[in-house]
Amino acid sequence: RFRSITKQYFRKADGILVMYDVTAECSFVAVRNWMSSVQEGIEDGAVVFLLGNKLDAVQRETRNVPTVEGERLAKEYKAVFYECSAMTGYNIMEPMLHMARSVNR
Repeated sequence: RFRSITKQYFRKADGILVMYDVTAECSFVAVRNWMSSVQEGIEDGAVVFLLGNKLDAVQRETRNVPTVEGERLAKEYKAVFYECSAMTGYNIMEPMLHMARSVNR
């Protein structure tokens, strides 16, 4: 429903973060559609980051999206890949700093 609106925002973006839940395969499947929309909408020079989130939950739940799958998808869409935990803060600063440096070039 919001897909046509979001493409307008992608055109003006210098950087885009797309996240999925490493414990939910359906989240990873959905992120492929978002990555396609991002690629259709971005301008040359915009940087795209793919983040696998909820690494903290892997301790309690089954990890349903292996790291290698995230890396493969990021490579397919020429995106920068990180895994993180928004809850614990693990590996949150690194992708944000990386993006800030990338868009300031």
